[in-house]
Amino acid sequence: MPWLDIAAAALLLLTLLMGVVTRRGKALMVIVPGIAAGAALVAALTFEGARPQVVGLVVLAAPTAAVVIWLRSARGPRLSMAASVLLTLSLVGMAGASWILPPISVPAGGGPYTVGIDTKVWTDDKRDEGGDDVPGKRRSLPATIWYPAEGSGERAAYLPGHERAAKLSNALASLYGVPTLTLDGLSRAQSNAIWQGKSANGSFPVVIASPGLNSSRWFFTAWAEELASNGVIVIALDHPYDSPVTELADGTWASSRLETTGDDSRDQDLADHWAGIRAADMSAVIDRLYSDAWAVPALRSADLGHIITAGHSLGGAAALEAARLDDRIEGAVNMDGMPRTPTATAPLTKPVLAIVAGDADQLPQYDAALDELLANGNGTRVTLEGVTHFGMIDLGLMIGPVPGITGARGSAGPTSAAKATLGLIEAATTGKALNTSEFEQLGKVSPPAS
Repeated sequence: MPWLDIAAAALLLLTLLMGVVTRRGKALMVIVPGIAAGAALVAALTFEGARPQVVGLVVLAAPTAAVVIWLRSARGPRLSMAASVLLTLSLVGMAGASWILPPISVPAGGGPYTVGIDTKVWTDDKRDEGGDDVPGKRRSLPATIWYPAEGSGERAAYLPGHERAAKLSNALASLYGVPTLTLDGLSRAQSNAIWQGKSANGSFPVVIASPGLNSSRWFFTAWAEELASNGVIVIALDHPYDSPVTELADGTWASSRLETTGDDSRDQDLADHWAGIRAADMSAVIDRLYSDAWAVPALRSADLGHIITAGHSLGGAAALEAARLDDRIEGAVNMDGMPRTPTATAPLTKPVLAIVAGDADQLPQYDAALDELLANGNGTRVTLEGVTHFGMIDLGLMIGPVPGITGARGSAGPTSAAKATLGLIEAATTGKALNTSEFEQLGKVSPPAS
């Protein structure tokens, strides 16, 4: 959390308050909090950089000092009081902005391995650019790979590459109708991973992950780093013309083309179709892993005998469908996604884990779909209390702990989801039953429907 920002704002407010209370009294009562506020601002600039909230406080520091001097001069008392009220509101607003949009801080993975990171854009020559089955065409499959590494090195940026950071920030700002400046933290944040670090020796299971609708593979960073630090290779995908913006194999960039109709029935059919395309993308990546994983240094320790799919929201539905259709996949993790298995088809019988947001309104249709998913006794659900739908990914690190948006435990959401994922991976790769006692340490565990 942005304690330096908030501390600086609080000290500036205290300086202003002392100016109002003491007037021509002891100057020390104003000087001490003023100096402390200056020190907090210097610390914020040093450790957080010139992000908008810090710059805003620096700008407000000068008029705060001027108004304090004005108050102590006893000239124009009404005007000086009006100015102090205006400054108070401005400082409180800036402190609120610092709370709502904190500097992004990715928690370090808790496992024994250093984490490496790399990117790769594969292609699927059996489908066209939109994901439809058209032989002779080519669909891009952009991916970020987090993997167990060894040695040390410089930490990679959260979004490696200036162009990538600018493209994603602009696309998200346009999509959600907010100023690009509010997403400034994306370009300033650091991950804990080493760019193209040396792959650790060993044989590690692989998780292929799909993000939610209008989300990005990069928002899996905290979750993926926790998994990689515990000996798991994570390949997170973007889906061209579905994700807000992503790079293609030819070096160009593709923006989302998805449009809803406003008719719930038709939109549900569209979501089913999009989930199917994403599931096909996951299987296409497995094809590439079987054909040329050896050519990617980050994947040289990949155990292709143990592949799991995972996803958030619509990506979770895609993960379930990919696991149902592809025999090379041993299990699936669904992070708060509505299952979208077509009717009158064979159910998923592999190990499955449903991770559910605890800070959310109850949806009977969703609960019923999860009951049906788990009806074969092949999995369970764990509800993360204090975590919302968006708190399971890095939005919980980008937005303050607001109930209903990221949740009171939003910043812990990705790590909790990763620990639950590790439980599913162990069960799927060893053939053991899911250890529900471990899940109970993370949240409420609901047994499979009987």
